[in-house]
Amino acid sequence: MDLRPHHIGIICGDLERSKAFYAALGFEPVSEMRLPDKTLVFMRLGELQVELFGYHAPVAEAPAVERARGFKHLALECEDIDAAYRDLREAGVIGPEIEMTITPSGWRLLFFPDPDGMEIEIKER
Repeated sequence: MDLRPHHIGIICGDLERSKAFYAALGFEPVSEMRLPDKTLVFMRLGELQVELFGYHAPVAEAPAVERARGFKHLALECEDIDAAYRDLREAGVIGPEIEMTITPSGWRLLFFPDPDGMEIEIKER
């Protein structure tokens, strides 16, 4: 079997807000398709793509649950997490309440929500 990652689909509450958020993380637009009930936007960061679903009718919010089965977070990796932290703060993606996490094994991580509350993790290589 010849499988490789292609994309992650994300249902958005506000498509334009989510497009701006993922663009601030470095994702670039690939394609946009307007359908009768929704607009689909693909954005790429390296080999990873996100498919943003913008439904024309309002969608229900996902329940805020700390531990439940299913998708946990989208993890991205960088060379210099201090520079990433500064860039994200300057871009208004994260606020001063977001602090660096250092695991017992020494990993330096940032955790913050996307506009709809999905957790994003940034890990230093």
